[in-house]
Amino acid sequence: VQSGDFSNSAWSASGAVTVDASYVAPDGSSTASKLTSTGAAGASAVYDSNPKGTSMSLSCFMKAGSSGVYGWIEGIVGGTSPNATFDLENGTVVRSRECDASIESVGNGWFRCVVGNTTSSMNFFSVGGSDNADSSSPWNNSSLTQGKFIYAWGAQLEAGGFPTSYIPTTGAAATRAADIAEIPTSAFGYNNDQGSLVIDVLAPVADQLMPIALFNTSTYNESRGLWKAHTGFNVAGDYLFFYSHDGVTTQFTIGQQTQAGYTKLGLSYGDSEKAVSDGGTVLSGDSRSPNPTRLLLGGRDDGYQSQCWIKSIQYYPRQLTDTQLQELTT
Repeated sequence: VQSGDFSNSAWSASGAVTVDASYVAPDGSSTASKLTSTGAAGASAVYDSNPKGTSMSLSCFMKAGSSGVYGWIEGIVGGTSPNATFDLENGTVVRSRECDASIESVGNGWFRCVVGNTTSSMNFFSVGGSDNADSSSPWNNSSLTQGKFIYAWGAQLEAGGFPTSYIPTTGAAATRAADIAEIPTSAFGYNNDQGSLVIDVLAPVADQLMPIALFNTSTYNESRGLWKAHTGFNVAGDYLFFYSHDGVTTQFTIGQQTQAGYTKLGLSYGDSEKAVSDGGTVLSGDSRSPNPTRLLLGGRDDGYQSQCWIKSIQYYPRQLTDTQLQELTT
């Protein structure tokens, strides 16, 4: 829970490493740690041995210090050991075990190293350096020549098969706020008289009401948008088109989610309100002329969250024809 400071007592240092937390981190602060080998036997690493759980993702920002030194992350329980070793000079995953490993450059020589989608439960989270690039368990088998070092910062362990963006913690676990993208309609050439939107989205197969893309106001009285329904609201898995103006709301079903794959949804407005799913029949209703002030993607800021993945989104400042909507969503 001390994500940026490895010298904090929340982390333990092995006897083979010293920790100095006073170096420039990826966020520009002087909080990154230099992990230097003492030459003693054992792993040159810091670790947290509090209980962790199953199906976790571990990540840490690391940077090469001495030449020829590798970084690694490992989670341990019993005889299993999800781990990965990373080349911090070339930005590559050298090897991995019982996980999906990845590495991403974040600038200035820093990389975000990931041990994701772990297949075993863990009660140990360790980060260290090694001269050995090919070890089935870096904690047990790595060694780092005395005086050699790496830099590390921003450790994060979270539930789920992949890491999310970094959340700094300084004493307690943190819960991520909903990731909702918002842009004012004044910022992208929105046409209130007529327009169209096409979105390619993967909504999880779940009995949950999910806002996907919404033009609205902060009070939701003026809105139009695309949703996925649940049984308490409509038929579970239905894709819905809503529009509302002056307190009058209309909705209609434009398609049904039948598999855990991407779906193309489209809507248009002008002389009527129209919507379509996966190139099907374009359904329409009377124009209501809402006056939205923003476009929301991935949820609403009043608690509704979509938990969806958006591959692409296109906005047109005119009302597309039915044929164009069908072609763009096929």
